[in-house]
Amino acid sequence: MLPLRRSARVARQLSYNRVTDEGKIGKSPTPTTRRTRGPSHLVAKSLALPLSSGDKRRGVDDDQLAEKKWKSWSAHATSSPFPEFGRPTRHQCEKAYRVLHENHNQAVETELSDPYTSDTIPHVLDAMVVVVLSQATSWKNAKRAIHSLEDTYGSTFAYDDIFNGGMEKLQDALRCGGLHIRKSKIIMSILEQVQHRHGTWSIDHLFNLSNKEAMEDLISYKYIGPKSAFVVMGWCLKKNVFTVDTHVYRIAGLWGWRPKEASREMAQAHLDALVPAELKWKLHLLLVAHGRVCPACRGGSSQDQTCSVHDAMLRIAAESL
Repeated sequence: MLPLRRSARVARQLSYNRVTDEGKIGKSPTPTTRRTRGPSHLVAKSLALPLSSGDKRRGVDDDQLAEKKWKSWSAHATSSPFPEFGRPTRHQCEKAYRVLHENHNQAVETELSDPYTSDTIPHVLDAMVVVVLSQATSWKNAKRAIHSLEDTYGSTFAYDDIFNGGMEKLQDALRCGGLHIRKSKIIMSILEQVQHRHGTWSIDHLFNLSNKEAMEDLISYKYIGPKSAFVVMGWCLKKNVFTVDTHVYRIAGLWGWRPKEASREMAQAHLDALVPAELKWKLHLLLVAHGRVCPACRGGSSQDQTCSVHDAMLRIAAESL
């Protein structure tokens, strides 16, 4: 899971309005010019090789999987999969934002100033790699893996060296962060797909795409699902989306913000459709902070614990009946 973080400089580069710390809507800044990488010699060499029958078969299977993911997500790209389920309302979102901001904003801002996230991650491929390293673990473990990549290859994003070094070397480098076999497989797969599609270690063209186009491109990569794609879109592409991680999914269930039977993917589509656009970014961060510490809302909490925000949500829901 990615931490609550973003540098001040990059925060000023947001291409859409978000609620500021003072609750005001910020101005849209002038777009910045981003640097691009030149093509890799390894990529150029690999692109010249003909595809084997096995490669072609895998390519067909991967295309079918990408199409399946796209159909599943796009069915509810602009509307909730639960049209009869009207929570959270705007009033509930605004109330939750105010209470959570009062209780957790200092913790959020402290993490946003994490020195390891200076200038955040300006390139999309780099962000995808960090998202993979952050999956199913703490940010502390993810940073161990990041530093180990730096020690092993000279940079976390030394893609020529990573790809050319092979799977076993990458597994050894990621061992300290947990799930090293799976994450090595995912990273190698992403790099292979990027090289065959673009011939360079860059997919920064996604900055110029719409939300829908960027989402279609991201989930077309094997092992990248809607949740990981939303993280990349929110943190790196600065798209206005509402990401549902473990904490947000759990809290949404406790607060009645999603149907009990909703999967995480369906809950993400539902909340992305209902949470007001100007609240999406900061409300997500505040919910994550709340889910980490609230005795009633954190994982493994007992039912006898109370939560003031939860109680407020119940009162608002009762008033609307």
